[in-house]
Amino acid sequence: MRQTLILIAAVALVGCGKKTTPAEPVTNAEPKAAGKKPTPPKAFTNTLGMKFVPVPGTGAAFCIWETRVKDYAAFAAANAGVDGSWKDFGFAGFKQEDTHPVVKVSWNDAQAFCEWLTKKELAEGKIKAGQKYRLPTDAEWSVAVGLGKEKGNTPEEKDSGIKDVYPWGKEWPPPKGAGNYEESQKVDKFEYTAPVGSFAANQHGLHDLGGNVWEWCEDWYDPAAKAGRVLRGASWGSSDPGILLSSRRNYYAPVFRYFSFGFRCVLVGGSGG
Repeated sequence: MRQTLILIAAVALVGCGKKTTPAEPVTNAEPKAAGKKPTPPKAFTNTLGMKFVPVPGTGAAFCIWETRVKDYAAFAAANAGVDGSWKDFGFAGFKQEDTHPVVKVSWNDAQAFCEWLTKKELAEGKIKAGQKYRLPTDAEWSVAVGLGKEKGNTPEEKDSGIKDVYPWGKEWPPPKGAGNYEESQKVDKFEYTAPVGSFAANQHGLHDLGGNVWEWCEDWYDPAAKAGRVLRGASWGSSDPGILLSSRRNYYAPVFRYFSFGFRCVLVGGSGG
């Protein structure tokens, strides 16, 4: 079944080569180069049990794992009309438990989750005025995964620019335990998604920046053309060396949902509660 799904995925991902122009507002396309970086929030755990740690050089605290099924379920329970694709995969064998990363969520869905969580925790006094949850920018994600300076001004220009660097290091093929990738790599025991935190954290204390699910970022892939929102990190269905590069970008329209697409939150704006 998984091999069949990978073939389906390969056909679907042909869309990455097409320019799309969804009528969506531009959001934090790139952080400003000038000026001092803001102080990131300190390490803390929020009301959903999501753990955040500051990542030097970003001004943000990253959730140490991808947004889980149980996190998104709390959002869906609190908001009527949330699209139900995240709990209906349409085929047998793909099972999601509470601690697995939520999938089949669009960029728009991820934005709505962040906005809801910000309002919820401001009202409850968990975070302070001026703080908010959002998706990481493309540049922040690059810092979090451990990439050095990249050439280019946009995600499109930076795409795959740094060769032979992967989330686990520079060796190929990936070593056992490197992450949750396509089964042909023989590095993990999971057929589809894995519970978050199943693999060792990186130098910043973050899990699954490589594999498990593609992660939505704030940016347009090509800001001028508004060509799709960026995704980073590859997924359980990825195996090609070029796709697994830390510098690799994927991109899709903000409304697109897929069973290997998820997201990770960051918190910006000062110290957490």
